[in-house]
Amino acid sequence: RRAYAGQFRPGSVEKLATKMNEKFLGGSFQISHCKKKVKRLKQKYQFAVDMADCSSFGWDDVKQCMVMDNKEILATYLK
Repeated sequence: RRAYAGQFRPGSVEKLATKMNEKFLGGSFQISHCKKKVKRLKQKYQFAVDMADCSSFGWDDVKQCMVMDNKEILATYLK
């Protein structure tokens, strides 16, 4: 579960590691690995949110991806 400030509650990553190890028998998911994965996922999500906030980008519901009118806009955005 998430806390109100957009952060995971204490113990959430530990529960995630436990559940992953239960789901994937023989899994060796460690808390530190899960923390890194969650951090990277947050970064990717924030990047997508920032792109969606720009008027040059849109969302394709069929393909479930970001779309843009001009490839030059993406090149400029990435700089």
